[in-house]
Amino acid sequence: MQHHVEAIGHMERVVAEAPVWSITQIKDQLGAWERVYLVFVDVLKGFCDVGPLASPRVREMVKPVSELAQTLIAQGLPTENIIFLNDDHPADAIEFTAFAPHCVQGTVEAEVVDELKPVFDAPGVQLFRKNATNGLFGVNREGVRFCDWLDQVFAAGPSSFIVVGDCTDLCIYQNAMGIRLLANQVNAQTQVIVPVSHVRTYDLPVETAEQIGAMAHHADLMNTVFLYHMQLNGIKLISGFTD
Repeated sequence: MQHHVEAIGHMERVVAEAPVWSITQIKDQLGAWERVYLVFVDVLKGFCDVGPLASPRVREMVKPVSELAQTLIAQGLPTENIIFLNDDHPADAIEFTAFAPHCVQGTVEAEVVDELKPVFDAPGVQLFRKNATNGLFGVNREGVRFCDWLDQVFAAGPSSFIVVGDCTDLCIYQNAMGIRLLANQVNAQTQVIVPVSHVRTYDLPVETAEQIGAMAHHADLMNTVFLYHMQLNGIKLISGFTD
């Protein structure tokens, strides 16, 4: 048990000591905003506002991610470099055997939160609809899979991806890791950045979980473990931005 405590303490320190970056630092590494990409993962009403999986804790990241998008656009990030990976499930989605039905196609839950709609509607913004926690095989309006689109980006030269949204231990982890691992596979000079201040996960205490017959989910613990594991796998963890 002591080893467990020490390990968790170590992970907490690593996450807490993640550096703060300036926004322009990311651009300066590549010389232009054209090679920087902002990826929104599931910043949807079904996780923030309404439905069985909506969480006030998850909603906390809406303001910072919205402000980040506005700042990046104001500094020169092309709106074509903004990507939304959105749950968009059919009513009979197999995923619903693991999670309560959520973000069904055509429902309010599948909509982007109100604060991000101006960004979502900006010219050139890219949407990939996904029917799984991992969006690598999600498809855009032209029928192109996200993984194939990423291959094109990687082939064009060095790039950076900033991944924000929810949930840290589910869709953030799987999609940030998906980008990282696909880049590794093709030896692409790609940096994947996850700002701790711009991701969240939900909390479900043991007592409540046992009452409703669900699996408990300790938000702070899961957040720490999965942020740590992302850094362990080569994803750049930062605490937030200075501008």
